[in-house]
Amino acid sequence: MQSTFSRLLSVARPEKKPLLWGLFFLLISSLSALAFPQIIRWLVDSVLTPKRNDLLLPVVAALFAASVLQALAAAIRYFLFTFSGERIVLKLRQRLFEKVLSQEVAFFDFNRTGDLMSRLSSDCTTLQNTVSVNVSQGLRNIGQVIGGLGFMFYTSWKLSALMLLLILPVGIAAALFGRKIRSIAQNFQAALAEASIVAEESISGIRTVKSFVQENRESSRYQNSLQQALTMAKARIASISQFMMVLMIVGFAAICFVLWFGGQQVLSAEISVGDLTQFMLYLMLVAIQVGSLGSLWGDLMAGIGASKRVFEILERDSSTLDQGMTLAQISGHLRFEQVSFHYPARPEVEVLKKIQFEILPGQAVALVGPSGGGKTTIGSLLPRFYEPTSGEIYLDHSKLSELKPSWLREQIGIVSQEPVLISSTIEENIRYGKPKSSLAELEEAARAANAWDFIMSFPEKMQTRVGEKGIQLSGGQKQRIAIARALLKNPKILILDEATSNLDTASEKLVQEALQRLMRGRTTLVIAHRLASIQNADVIFVVHDGQIVQKGTHQELLLQTDGIYFQLLQKQFQTLSAVEDQS
Repeated sequence: MQSTFSRLLSVARPEKKPLLWGLFFLLISSLSALAFPQIIRWLVDSVLTPKRNDLLLPVVAALFAASVLQALAAAIRYFLFTFSGERIVLKLRQRLFEKVLSQEVAFFDFNRTGDLMSRLSSDCTTLQNTVSVNVSQGLRNIGQVIGGLGFMFYTSWKLSALMLLLILPVGIAAALFGRKIRSIAQNFQAALAEASIVAEESISGIRTVKSFVQENRESSRYQNSLQQALTMAKARIASISQFMMVLMIVGFAAICFVLWFGGQQVLSAEISVGDLTQFMLYLMLVAIQVGSLGSLWGDLMAGIGASKRVFEILERDSSTLDQGMTLAQISGHLRFEQVSFHYPARPEVEVLKKIQFEILPGQAVALVGPSGGGKTTIGSLLPRFYEPTSGEIYLDHSKLSELKPSWLREQIGIVSQEPVLISSTIEENIRYGKPKSSLAELEEAARAANAWDFIMSFPEKMQTRVGEKGIQLSGGQKQRIAIARALLKNPKILILDEATSNLDTASEKLVQEALQRLMRGRTTLVIAHRLASIQNADVIFVVHDGQIVQKGTHQELLLQTDGIYFQLLQKQFQTLSAVEDQS
């Protein structure tokens, strides 16, 4: 727990100045509250008992002044602590998001999107309450408890000592209670994360859900996840309720005991009526604040549970650090030397098995073969999304593993089967390839990608919003936006991963024209299932079961009638003929 507190303190350190001012006004507020019983004692012993009518107004005025001072100080204290807490958590969210983005791609194979979103949202919100309102209230309560106990001992040490004997078991129970709440809180946050995962999957795949008419099933999944979270919440609330009940019973027992014992001291003239009244007010003040501490203690434990999930990522270093050398210029010469690979999430399945091939500068090389053979994996190794299990990949005779990942990725353009667009305007999506590009460069890239005409047909032109993941555009339009984005980036190496597989004939023609412009002067790796789209490739590699089993041009591979390439071509030809016959 100590390390968790030190982490939270490190997060709060940038807000040290406003928090120190908050502590100052917290002190003023607490002292004002502690002055009330003193003023009441003066009222009873010095005004009401001797019937001093001339002192009644000044004492009541002092009471009012203390209340105004407390209200002002409490308001300023609340503002400073709460606003500082908001800024602390905002910065924490930003740090957490940046840390998530800096992780290697394999990290996302193990951590689902919904869980990461839960850490950014609900966990950070729980932490926000811990480092702002709860801390402020907790310090106020502790201050008033300490001050109240001090004045109680000053008034009657006998009554105070006896009362503490009653409260001591509560302190022991609080320590045990804290451990229990912390464990329940962690389970509760994990259950909420699971519910977020279900919701994210359902909403992001809403078309699949509706096409299979599975709305009720998804609703049931979400309800079950929420029910598990509710069960955890119920256990936490029940524990806090039981603890608060014990606190209240002990508190009222202490008050009743003090009334009996203190009453005897008044009757024996050991203390005055004002002293007893003052002691009772301090006792009630302490009892109320201790009762509040019970609830705050539960919230604090929940915050600590949430902080563990947040700091688990904040303190995690990516296995692929963004460091290494850069090259002044590159020609685009690529070489795979005995490269083997398995995905971290599936170490028992070797996807690539000591593959070896070379791509010369400016060449267009195609990877074809049955699904699951390892074609897309090869494309993922080039930008260092993953690191080879063994072997080396070279760029212009430099090991890829020694190059700075961010620099390397700036040299590579990727156009995938289903391009991902951000939920913004067409201009912002094209500019993603080169944020500081001019309008003239944007237009040139859009024209080269065969996207300019359809962009200009929209009422808002470049400012047309594409919707979530580009849903408001057709498949061909999205693909051409992605090509324009890659053209603007002007990479030396290009990876085309099934870039035309989901398009109709008209869209495919426009996209193919744009791709031909994009490929000029660049080393290009084309991953394809449709063999008709790669017949003009300089070299074709046939990938099967993690190995390159054939190599050659389209014409050369056609002559190998017993090879996989010829078999794939025959199957596609038969499928196409069957479709044409049916139509």
